[in-house]
Amino acid sequence: MDEISVRGIKGGVLISLPERPWYVQRDMLISRIQTQERFFKGGRIALDVDGADWSQDQLFKLLRDLSDEGVCLWAVLTTSETTLASASSFELQTSISTQNAAEKPMRHSSQEDGHSVEWRTKPLEKGEKVAFKANGVVIGDVPEGAEVIAAGSLTVWGTVRGSVKAGCGGDSFSQMFVLRYAGTGLSLCGQVVEIPKKMLNASPLEIRFGEGAVQLREAVSRKFKLL
Repeated sequence: MDEISVRGIKGGVLISLPERPWYVQRDMLISRIQTQERFFKGGRIALDVDGADWSQDQLFKLLRDLSDEGVCLWAVLTTSETTLASASSFELQTSISTQNAAEKPMRHSSQEDGHSVEWRTKPLEKGEKVAFKANGVVIGDVPEGAEVIAAGSLTVWGTVRGSVKAGCGGDSFSQMFVLRYAGTGLSLCGQVVEIPKKMLNASPLEIRFGEGAVQLREAVSRKFKLL
């Protein structure tokens, strides 16, 4: 029976999956991460999927699943042209150096990696999906059906009617800033954030962790609300 291979590399962990259909690989990966939650949580992983074909939508859903586990995917290795194209669409690396192996995942603040801030300078289209492998800034709206994921902090200078997630790399210092929110889903570091009705489509919002809980406030105010 083929097994998952996990080994430390410079910058995180390389997980090699046996060649199987994408959905089998997904289930194997998530199961392994959940089994060793303390080992992987807050870490950065590179994933070798061999020749399996992962579409753009399938890879984005994996990014979303990994974000729920507090794990940041930063590279995808593959011999599949389909998967290479999907990885490139999310600006994931498709080659890595395996020198200087480490025994455990290296935990990096999203402020400290080589891609501290990534920008999206136009509104998203309905149904479009965007993933930032560090901190992300979106200048424009996130319409219904669109999704944005960021490993670190996220700023959306526009109206959010879709789904946004930040802190997916497990960094508890990650924050989220949204100009207007009337969306279908918002989470920080894997924790769903409920927005009070009076704040919907109203003032700019600032969300961060503090004192062991998610804190939400209007950006023009100085008073945080514990959730």
